[in-house]
Amino acid sequence: MAKAAHNHGNLIMLKGLRYLLIIFVLWVGLSGCSRPYYTETCLMMGTFAKITCQDQEAIGAAFKEMSRVDAIADNFDSSSEISRLNKTGKLKASGDMMDLVKNSLKYYELTNGAFDITVGPVVDVWKQKIEEARGNKIQALLPSPADIDAKLRLIGSEKISVDETTSVITFNQPGMEIDLGGIAKGYAVDKAVERLKTLGVTSALVDLGGTIYCLGRKGNKKWRIAIRDPRHNDRILHPLELENRAVATSGDYEQFFMVKGKRYSHIIDPKTGYPVNNGVISVTIIADSAIAADVMSTAGVVLGKEKAESLAEGMNEIVEIKILREKDLL
Repeated sequence: MAKAAHNHGNLIMLKGLRYLLIIFVLWVGLSGCSRPYYTETCLMMGTFAKITCQDQEAIGAAFKEMSRVDAIADNFDSSSEISRLNKTGKLKASGDMMDLVKNSLKYYELTNGAFDITVGPVVDVWKQKIEEARGNKIQALLPSPADIDAKLRLIGSEKISVDETTSVITFNQPGMEIDLGGIAKGYAVDKAVERLKTLGVTSALVDLGGTIYCLGRKGNKKWRIAIRDPRHNDRILHPLELENRAVATSGDYEQFFMVKGKRYSHIIDPKTGYPVNNGVISVTIIADSAIAADVMSTAGVVLGKEKAESLAEGMNEIVEIKILREKDLL
């Protein structure tokens, strides 16, 4: 485990499979709380969104913020901004879409390409093989090196141009596409928290598919979050107590496929075009923002233990990084 001295804070998954989750909230009774807490849940971004606070109207307003982000980043909606950009290679973007892409480019640079929203074409190759195997009820087949190499030519966020003056995003190479699944949940959670704060909420928990932000305290105690052992779901690996912090976990075990007895992660290394295979089972990030926790937990899996810890040490947003490797369980 590495920790940045109070440092505050892809790899992209197969589409629709971006969240892990082994994180859950330890709900405890509150003694001495004068106002009750309300919890509401809805489906969003292919997962569950849950908000807990003492103001039911504020919960609705926060859900609207997340829903707006969902509408922008939905690859399955042909009218969404991301779908229109992927179809035409150019888009006059909204403020939120610009923020999502600009943040993606920032983390692409910070992680030396480990987080890359352009990896979608390679992901599609792997996804097609997996779906073919399911349809024929056979074991998945690996894509050919030629298939991977052909798509790797389309990968690289440096091929995206952003004009902040005109708010136009442009792909510099035909055939490119992006997937915001590795960053949109964190961005949506942060937007929801911002909205809660403007409405005067000082105590809340926002959870979108396991990307969590703990605002203030619950009663007189910090929010209690637990991370399960990835190989034994009945066991708690890391109990956490958080206040004004975000947490997210990514790893190799929630979504994977087998070929000839070998486990392949659903997390693709954008540089090689192949699933990550560095012995890392999971990466948990505690950060000042949900977007940092979301992105860096997945980037950490691609980077591997040493590089991820070294990078985290230099990032002010990251408070703590916890990395579990296969050999740690031996």
